[in-house]
Amino acid sequence: MIVFEHVTITYPGATRPILTDVDLTIPEGELVLVVGRTGTGKTTFLRAINGLVPHFTGGTLAGRVLVDGRDTAHHPPRELADLVGVVPQDPMSGFVTDVVEDELAYGMECLGMAPEVMRRRVEETLDLLGLADLRNRPLRSLSGGQRQRVAIGAVLTTHPKVLVLDEPTSALDPGASEEVLAALQRLVHDLGVTVVMAEHRLERVVQYADQVVI
Repeated sequence: MIVFEHVTITYPGATRPILTDVDLTIPEGELVLVVGRTGTGKTTFLRAINGLVPHFTGGTLAGRVLVDGRDTAHHPPRELADLVGVVPQDPMSGFVTDVVEDELAYGMECLGMAPEVMRRRVEETLDLLGLADLRNRPLRSLSGGQRQRVAIGAVLTTHPKVLVLDEPTSALDPGASEEVLAALQRLVHDLGVTVVMAEHRLERVVQYADQVVI
């Protein structure tokens, strides 16, 4: 599903690359954990998957990143949006509506999907992520774990094949973290979504990982 072919990324003004000769393959339907100290390139690695690097960050990318056969050097993020969903570290920063159900529908509205398709996918996502009881709740009234699940659901309704998350449990207590990780497990095992996530708290996540990238 995702292939890095000898990828080296250097940001403008940097004296050395942030990533050097990364060569790996991530199969479809795996949960992949990206680990490393702060500043070692985890976020750069994630952003290379949906083309934010280098299209928006600038710099140079040597080698190739392929997502379902598409070369990210030739496809900016908007042309990969149907393939790759990105969940921000702070869910509230990415929300554009006020209510759970509206947030789940927003991405599909932007893509011009038919109302009946939108309704079906919202219901499916509410059930899959255990959000049905929260459908009419204001987003600001939710707990951290609930917000994170809504953020995942808002991306999921557009049916991406790849889900990218940057430290999704960093601001959550252990109970909320378990909620989110259980939801991600369901996406991998029930829907075959490929999940790539960076995380510092390895003790919470490593047991779920099919592959670890250091």
